[in-house]
Amino acid sequence: MKKMSLLIVCSLAMLTACAPAKNSSAQLADSPIQAVLLDQPDLLNDASNLDISQQMNAADDPSNAQVTILQTDPSEDAITKVRTEYLLKRDQQVWKIVNKKQSYQCMKGQETPDFQVNPCPE
Repeated sequence: MKKMSLLIVCSLAMLTACAPAKNSSAQLADSPIQAVLLDQPDLLNDASNLDISQQMNAADDPSNAQVTILQTDPSEDAITKVRTEYLLKRDQQVWKIVNKKQSYQCMKGQETPDFQVNPCPE
């Protein structure tokens, strides 16, 4: 598991180094992770408590992917974790986000161990 996490972090570092300049009008994603980074350009800047997982529908020549980002918030806020789930589809050689869903794990409330779509109670 640690090797997989290290591999993902190294891949992310390489992808961000290869990302087109921000002033480019047409940014294309060569991988699902790169599409997510284009959607959330500051994601790696706040990466102290970050877990990213990626699943593809096939090992060779995948056409669909799911990327899940779990961000842990160490602050005293009502939210302890934010989960963002992306569904992506490859259109020729470009990965595009087709669905994005955020859910929250709250410090207070009845269902604190579960993630919920509604904002956390304060």
